[in-house]
Amino acid sequence: MTKKRRLAVISDFHMDSNHFSQEEIDIFLSLLKDLKITDLHFAGDISNDFHGISEPFFKQIELLTELSVTYNLGNHDMVGLSEEEISVSNFQVKTFASTAFVSFHGWYDYSFMTGKIDIKKIIAFKNSFYFDRKIHRQFDDIKITNLELQKLEKLLTELSANPKIDRIIVSTHFVPHQQFIINTRYEKFARFNAYLGSQHFHETFKKFPKISDVIFGHLHQRRLPLTFDKVLYHAHPLGYPYE
Repeated sequence: MTKKRRLAVISDFHMDSNHFSQEEIDIFLSLLKDLKITDLHFAGDISNDFHGISEPFFKQIELLTELSVTYNLGNHDMVGLSEEEISVSNFQVKTFASTAFVSFHGWYDYSFMTGKIDIKKIIAFKNSFYFDRKIHRQFDDIKITNLELQKLEKLLTELSANPKIDRIIVSTHFVPHQQFIINTRYEKFARFNAYLGSQHFHETFKKFPKISDVIFGHLHQRRLPLTFDKVLYHAHPLGYPYE
């Protein structure tokens, strides 16, 4: 008899910033066991040291449990990684009977900014103050996002044409819909919307009727699921203790 599989997705674990004790890790794993989870997926921002912290953590989980662990990267995970290393875990597909679980990193293209925008100022602020100044990508933000969108559409087209796939669930790190951006009149905070994600991801998702759910993180705010164009969006970040 085939074992029933249950998938859990969590983002923004931030292991090093949160300084989890072994007791807390044990509680986390015990909860997953109680929920009868078989497959665990991290939707980015696992830690600031992918090779030194995140990978050993994945191995620890698999040693202590029977969980199958997968992930997609967030911006914090990309610190110190080459473009080749970033690409290795991008655009993964896992199947659960007739359901395909697609995971990809995502990125941002400033499309969440409202009104007239000055791209030079957005880039200057990022390079001076924002966390992602520590990440060295091969291309600029807009080109990276366009490449992600092209690969995403190609993969979703292939999966949608597969008669064995009835449903597609997507995991990404960055925000895929403008309804989740920071709503503020203060320019100091509103500028961070530039680096949250892209509305173009939703425009891609809505082309594919087999997509039922999209899970994401990056924005450290847990929200009730919201449906747009028949796609149900879930924000499942853990975030920092003060949040």
